[in-house]
Amino acid sequence: MLRTIPPLLPALLLLPPLVAQHDHEAAWQQFLKAPVATQQEALTQLLQNLPEQAIVRGQRQLADAKRQPGAARGALRGSKAPKQPREFPAEVVLLPRRVDYVFGTGTIAPRAEGLLPEHAPKHGVGARAPGDKKAPKVPFDPTPMHQALLGCVPDADLALAALLRRLDADPRGDAFAVFLQVWRNGKESFYEALDRTAGTPDSVFFFDVMLGDFRGQFASGADGKKLPGGLQQAHDALHAAFLAYRQYRGFREAIAWSLVLPVDAPLPPRLARYEAAAPGGYSLRQQVLMVDLMLGHDIDALVKAVLDEAPPLPQPIWDGGHDPYAAWTPFFTGLLPKMIERAGSSDALLEQAQHERRVLATNLLKVALEHCEGLAAAH
Repeated sequence: MLRTIPPLLPALLLLPPLVAQHDHEAAWQQFLKAPVATQQEALTQLLQNLPEQAIVRGQRQLADAKRQPGAARGALRGSKAPKQPREFPAEVVLLPRRVDYVFGTGTIAPRAEGLLPEHAPKHGVGARAPGDKKAPKVPFDPTPMHQALLGCVPDADLALAALLRRLDADPRGDAFAVFLQVWRNGKESFYEALDRTAGTPDSVFFFDVMLGDFRGQFASGADGKKLPGGLQQAHDALHAAFLAYRQYRGFREAIAWSLVLPVDAPLPPRLARYEAAAPGGYSLRQQVLMVDLMLGHDIDALVKAVLDEAPPLPQPIWDGGHDPYAAWTPFFTGLLPKMIERAGSSDALLEQAQHERRVLATNLLKVALEHCEGLAAAH
């Protein structure tokens, strides 16, 4: 048997629980009441005293990569293009976010409530760069402190967006992704509307003009395959295309979120299916943590594992389903013997991976609380 149930890791029993929600919420509110210059100094100290771990270094490097312009692939054009091209604006997740990766475009866009210097409201200013008295002051962004108080690596939202940009590597879905983003169902994109209603008796009203646009854009299909004629056929083709693209996108989102969230924080509700483990097996989230540990938290190696031999999206996109596990599963199962050799069993390896993440979240919170408490004591 590949799976055996090991004794509970003794170190797990020694792990202090995360501070209660009201404690770090109180620290966050206290932090916001301090002068901006004091907040900035506390954040600087936090960033200089982060745990020396490969997980932290990898995410911080991804966050830096977010600031580098990516290669734009698609564009949100036309009168219907939203001013804030973001998905799931009301989504409740642990991670405070300032940016979203926009699938199919290769771009990272600010969220309306974001506080990154390049788009923050002018509610306060931070210090100029040392020795540069002529440089304009920029708004101070306290979000990384909030993230650390929640057990996340500071700038985890930037790391998430940069990772999604790397994982969204199949341009065959770009035109359809942009189509789903531009067309809106009220305030939500059609991707959000279709994802929200998938597997439920609810339905989304398909406007004739929207279906007409779909037929106009995708009528020629690919490889000579044309979109079937008729409104009902277009409706069916659109649903088939969405289900294929949802598999492609959701799989990549679940991987990225699994890497940046604390292990005990749930994935966004729309990705909950990737936390469910089949009897005798592991959920995708568990698999990602196990693989990440085996790869020494090497983001490049993990991205390569996801993308190598990844099945392409069908062309045209409504002509067949999509199974992103086709390449991932053999890679994961191929690592199981090494996991057993390393930890005694695959379950024990999973315990190690989760334990490491819990310790990191606790340490991040501890460092953040120390700086917030020091700030409160000084003022």
